[in-house]
Amino acid sequence: MKRVIIITVLMLPIIFQACNSNSQVKDPKQIDVVGTWENPDGAMFIFKEDGTFSGTSFPAEFVLLPRDEYKNVRFDGNGKWALRKGNTNWEVFIDFKQVSDKRCSSAFPLLIAGESGILENKPPWYLFVWKEGEGGERYEFLKQETTKPQ
Repeated sequence: MKRVIIITVLMLPIIFQACNSNSQVKDPKQIDVVGTWENPDGAMFIFKEDGTFSGTSFPAEFVLLPRDEYKNVRFDGNGKWALRKGNTNWEVFIDFKQVSDKRCSSAFPLLIAGESGILENKPPWYLFVWKEGEGGERYEFLKQETTKPQ
């Protein structure tokens, strides 16, 4: 019995180190956000290094209330963006300065999560808003790889 306890005590630091090295948390940087992000349904955001963005075909029902009033309403626009630490996670806060539908003038956060979810920040990142409410289905944007001309 003593031998089992000694072996267990000796193994604990190794086990904790292995868990720790696999879950190194990385905070997103501005350069991680800069680029083109798309949803498979055609909605898209382009974030530029100067803190401006443009967006196309964004579904208003996920960010404006009452949701029923904005069902099937999509809008385009541009404005300013900023990467910031929210209460529980990182977010890209977007503030529309011009919109294609005046009813859709808004500012809201796109939440950032990594491949292991919102608590384990590991690239590749994705951006999202909750479709119905927090903890439900997500409306996600994936960053598109840029190809350099040869």
